[in-house]
Amino acid sequence: MRAKKRLGQNFLQDAAIIAQIIQLIRPEQSQQIIEIGPGTGALTDHLAEVGVPLSLIEFDQDLIAPLQQRFRQHKHVTIYHQDALQLKLNQGSYLVVGNLPYNISSPLLINLLKQSNHIQRGVFMLQKELVQRICAPPGVKAFGRLSVMLQHRFDCYAALTVPPEAFKPVPKVDSQIIELIPKINPTEVDITSLEFIVKQAFAQRRKTIRNNLKKWFSDDELQSFHIDPQQRPETLLVTQYEQLAQQYHAHH
Repeated sequence: MRAKKRLGQNFLQDAAIIAQIIQLIRPEQSQQIIEIGPGTGALTDHLAEVGVPLSLIEFDQDLIAPLQQRFRQHKHVTIYHQDALQLKLNQGSYLVVGNLPYNISSPLLINLLKQSNHIQRGVFMLQKELVQRICAPPGVKAFGRLSVMLQHRFDCYAALTVPPEAFKPVPKVDSQIIELIPKINPTEVDITSLEFIVKQAFAQRRKTIRNNLKKWFSDDELQSFHIDPQQRPETLLVTQYEQLAQQYHAHH
């Protein structure tokens, strides 16, 4: 099966790397697993062996029949021809894994973030640069919208770096595994408000937080959250963004 460039497909094929990823996923500790973008089934083979309910979410119609054929003996494997951006987690708690296509990684992670009460853990392969951004601490250049959004709800851990040669076709970038573990007591924040504030704050990264948020917060209000109005958006803490979002939500 040839990978489709427009779908951002790169199929994993290095057996040693696959074994390391499975160790990171630790599937035997789960009750239900969802794999996003199983592709040709390289990780799926190992996940299916665990024997717990496994849902495969695959967007590419051409991969559905080969996957059905490959896992026809496994009654606990269900294959859905579906866009992962439309994925709705209803009841239960899931281990969510996947080698995510680079062109939908960010919106997909935000969609999962909004359903994080149904996520036990997430283990994903992403472009290394994206993992570095998600895990970046405040004060460094890489810290941005995705860092704030995901760190609000998850403890984020950068794990194994995967070289381009592990894939077919060979991508131009390194990939990396990220593990997302939902926080036990996350700060109560309206997620839409947080998304809005963070988007505005980082709309023009070179401007001060005063400039980017002046429509919504006075200097005095910013200072009440121990924010210097002259600060750049990447220097604020996640907790400060949460406080700004709470304040914004209370008044809108």
